[in-house]
Amino acid sequence: MELMDYTVLKWPKLNFVILIVACFFYEVGFSQNDDGARIIKLDEAIQLGIQNNNQLKIANSDVNIANENLDQSKIAKAPVFGMKMAYNYIGNPKIFEGFYEKNITVDYFNQQASANVFASMPLYYGGVINNQIDKQKLMVSMQESVAKMTETEVKQTITTQFFTLEKLYKQIEVTKQNIVNTDLRIKQLESRVSNGQNLKSDLLRTELQKSNFEVAVFRSSNSIELISNYLDILTGLPTNTKLKPVLDGILIPKKEVSLEESLSEAYQNRYEIKRSEINVKIAESSLDITKSGFKPYISANLLFNTQYPAQWPDYSDNILNYWAAGLSLSWEISSFYNIKHRANADKLQIDKSNIALDATKDVINQDVKAAYVRFTESVRNIITFKKDVDLALSNYKIVKSRYDNDFALISDIVDAELQLNEAKISLNNANIDAIIQYYSLQYAMGKL
Repeated sequence: MELMDYTVLKWPKLNFVILIVACFFYEVGFSQNDDGARIIKLDEAIQLGIQNNNQLKIANSDVNIANENLDQSKIAKAPVFGMKMAYNYIGNPKIFEGFYEKNITVDYFNQQASANVFASMPLYYGGVINNQIDKQKLMVSMQESVAKMTETEVKQTITTQFFTLEKLYKQIEVTKQNIVNTDLRIKQLESRVSNGQNLKSDLLRTELQKSNFEVAVFRSSNSIELISNYLDILTGLPTNTKLKPVLDGILIPKKEVSLEESLSEAYQNRYEIKRSEINVKIAESSLDITKSGFKPYISANLLFNTQYPAQWPDYSDNILNYWAAGLSLSWEISSFYNIKHRANADKLQIDKSNIALDATKDVINQDVKAAYVRFTESVRNIITFKKDVDLALSNYKIVKSRYDNDFALISDIVDAELQLNEAKISLNNANIDAIIQYYSLQYAMGKL
């Protein structure tokens, strides 16, 4: 009886034909569902991000603003030119005697005009102008480093989301194949349960597996929509554009790197360190500007003046012209005590900036070490998951051989098939994770 039960469990050849045909049409349906997706490569996505990302545009705008401010600060060295003109009509005044008892009207010259042209040239301002120019140059370098940091962050985010999208597509592909196989199992089991050849629990278990597969596909599809929308924002593509990545030319990295080399390159390349170093220089420049207040200011002046009438109120109907040239010196002696605390605050700011530089190095050290560990871990995981696939495949072949020879139940081959597909998904995820972690390590090293 037991032998007969195993015999009737064996699939007819017709069922295998149905399986192949169903798989073909189901895969055609899957490919049609992806027709609306835009195919995109990693290089294209990164290039679009550099061109269109709004955060990067803001950072580049800050660079342009800093350059304009630098040009403005250089103008302080240029001479100042000016012109002043005035005209008054003066009514005849009255002179009163006593408390408004008697008055005399004075015949004044009613027209009054003057004009002058002046120029001033800074000669020595205690070094404050040069220091301000140097500080503004540092501000330009600071904004450039921020723009570079923003660009690398955009690249890293796009790269991670790109490969995550690929991982989801692969998961859906394998899971849908599981649904196809499970549908065929269910149809066969329904017939066999009705004939009393299988238990009802076998059918319910298989239906539950199918339901779980459908939920997994639904969740992965929603994740694809969300990640595609996020990539649309990052790259400037129209929102709600569904994306499908293509990994042409992208290989799993095999080059081994040491932690010491990774840290060394990170200290050389990371813009966070460069920005912290610029912050130290900015603090030093602020101290130099403050110290300029202790020094005198010297400037050269030139003046041309014309006045009509020549004198007033004792005037004659003539024009007075004259010019003058000379030097002016100003020195705020009180600066020796009223900016002392400002100078001390600038010194404390320098100390704070140096501490912040050390803190930045600590953070980068941790970033690089974490990325290095995760990368080496992901590479080793590939070896493990390859073994899992080999083991699952061997197990599937054994179970299938037993099933073909009526020594295994249909639930056994379903389990073996599921184990193989799950092992393939895990291996695919491990391969993509290794690529993601490689790019994360490149980002941590400042090489992305």
